[in-house]
Amino acid sequence: MASFSFDSLGFQVDGRDRYLVSGEFHYFRVPRQDWKRRMQLFKEAGGNCLATYVPWLIHEPTEGDIRFGDVDNRDLQGFLRLAQEVGLKVLLRPGPYQYSELDNAGLPGWLMEHYPQVMAMDIQGKPFHDGSVSYLHPILLQKARVYYRAFAEQVRPFMMENGGPVCMLQVDNELIGIHVWFGSLDYNPETMGFGQADGRYPRYLKEKYADISALNAAYESNYPAFEQVMPTAQADRTSAASCRRVRDYHEFYLSTIAEYAHLLASWLREDGLNGPICHNSANPNMNCLFPETVASMDKPFLLGSDHYYTLNPGWAQNNPTPQYALRVLSSCDTLRAMGMPPVALELPGGSPSDTPPILPGDLLACYMANLALGLKGVNYYVYTGGPNFPDTGTTCDIYDYNAHVHADGSLNETYESLKTFGKFMESHAWMQRAHRVASVQVGFEWNTMRCEDYDLKTLPFEGARADRFTERGVLYTLMCSRYSPELVSLTGDLDLNRPLIVPSPSAMSEAAQLKLLDFIRRGGKALILPVLPEVNWDYQSANLLGQMMPGAVFNYDRKIGPAVRVDGVGRVFGINRVAVCEHLPDGAQAIAWDDRYGHVLGFETAYGAGKLIWFGGVWEMSTFDQAVMLEHLLERLDVRPCVASSNRNLFTSLWTDESGRRELFIMNLYSGAQSTTVHVYAGGERIFEDLKFDPMEVKAIEL
Repeated sequence: MASFSFDSLGFQVDGRDRYLVSGEFHYFRVPRQDWKRRMQLFKEAGGNCLATYVPWLIHEPTEGDIRFGDVDNRDLQGFLRLAQEVGLKVLLRPGPYQYSELDNAGLPGWLMEHYPQVMAMDIQGKPFHDGSVSYLHPILLQKARVYYRAFAEQVRPFMMENGGPVCMLQVDNELIGIHVWFGSLDYNPETMGFGQADGRYPRYLKEKYADISALNAAYESNYPAFEQVMPTAQADRTSAASCRRVRDYHEFYLSTIAEYAHLLASWLREDGLNGPICHNSANPNMNCLFPETVASMDKPFLLGSDHYYTLNPGWAQNNPTPQYALRVLSSCDTLRAMGMPPVALELPGGSPSDTPPILPGDLLACYMANLALGLKGVNYYVYTGGPNFPDTGTTCDIYDYNAHVHADGSLNETYESLKTFGKFMESHAWMQRAHRVASVQVGFEWNTMRCEDYDLKTLPFEGARADRFTERGVLYTLMCSRYSPELVSLTGDLDLNRPLIVPSPSAMSEAAQLKLLDFIRRGGKALILPVLPEVNWDYQSANLLGQMMPGAVFNYDRKIGPAVRVDGVGRVFGINRVAVCEHLPDGAQAIAWDDRYGHVLGFETAYGAGKLIWFGGVWEMSTFDQAVMLEHLLERLDVRPCVASSNRNLFTSLWTDESGRRELFIMNLYSGAQSTTVHVYAGGERIFEDLKFDPMEVKAIEL
């Protein structure tokens, strides 16, 4: 029986554990006579779902003239019938915003021409471009509601609950990203209600502060009423009051994102579309901006992320190098922390540029690394291209995207990579109920990941720097060690049986601090670095963790030499001091020192039934001595080894399920051949000697 569902672990398709394997297939671009062949090719490559935008600009070319089915490129129902005939599910993405290299990002040209006030605006009132609309503008909502209703009429008979192939609906696309990329946060005055007693922003401030005197105390201001408060785009990061103002607008803006996503979902429900709803975060770094949206959505709801890579050096997300792998690891773990089965709702199926080329081996390595690091579902963007609907595409006449199946229907050489990966997922469907084995937890707070614009610069160690240290220092070093990491929310469920690393900024919520205190008091073991929090995220004094270290005195201004000396390890280069301990806590043992001046940079102490190590240094993984140092610190906390590679350049990932079945992934994400011996500790010891790897090769070994 046809069915589709998911939970925090993974997906079930037609009653069986299966990866979600979707391919972006635009019915409005692909010639109708080629639909069936390209669908069959995708199914032969292991696919079970197709995804497509339903572009507003194509279906409502002039205001009030909504068209479905009058020409092949608008025949959504014909596309859905054929997908069902071939045996494929369908994920529909009706926008309103879509991008997809469509004019106006998929919005009809008449919308901006007739109603320019719907555009998102910067704080000076300058409109953005490229379809960057103000999501909650009343005119946009009025016009989009009409389109959504017409879309629902077309789609309702084809929903899975009605026996059709449509298994999921996506609201909008890459929320927040389209604002940040083409402007800033949105400051459209009509949407946000500046200066209006019942405006959205004044209401938000009143709900938070209740009384204008409380706001004035927080802002060091003298406003007579909430409607007089205007946002500030950039903080004076030496002023807590200024940071509060900017932080408040960021949090308010994220609340509008949640409101908008929930509103679009409610429209779909009102119109009788009752399947799961999803949305895609624009990249791994933006996942941290969506907990509010996830919390606001009725279930079932799926948040995925876009895991693009390119060989273009101008992109921060690069080819599938270790840097890319760390982004994927972080993305999968943060999605899981929100209760989601990690899924890439856009994973590269090609590239918008011809040079440098994406080779089949690179693409397969990218896919396998995503799977190894936690991914439970994929949507390839794009699986196939074709001619743009006349005068609607920014890529001129053709939308090829170097896809697996070219615009003209010929097979790209990457199609074989798609097929190889699809067959692997079919044979490893058991991993839907499996989990990645991790020896150590790495704790984070959402605010740490998203506070760069309102970090208080006067603090010893800023939140944004802590976030970068988590990825480039701690996670990278752990991936080069025998202790596999898992990112966990400090306010979520902490596993008492696994030690916890906390890359801590100087700000941390009281809730997280209390959770950490309780964790250690009950027998947990933790490594905290490089500082202890001094304030909460409202920049008010909050040093709750200090009670674990009575008598400790820290100094942030001492000089330091070029190396650190760690007990049992020796000298380690490349550690930057943030704090030294001038007076040890009662009963503590010093374990690390500045090699030149002798300042204490680390100590070990007990608290309750647990154990704590503090280390006052940061690093970006640059020498393997740093990995040895971190391994030694974790040994003091009795961390159990997971997998050790003799070649630390090669990342490993071990998976297991409740039955004890295990799969080991070994990733060579470099352009040269590599070899290694791998020692598996977790779940039963195994040694694999003299393993050889081609450039950009990921091996999977069933244990």
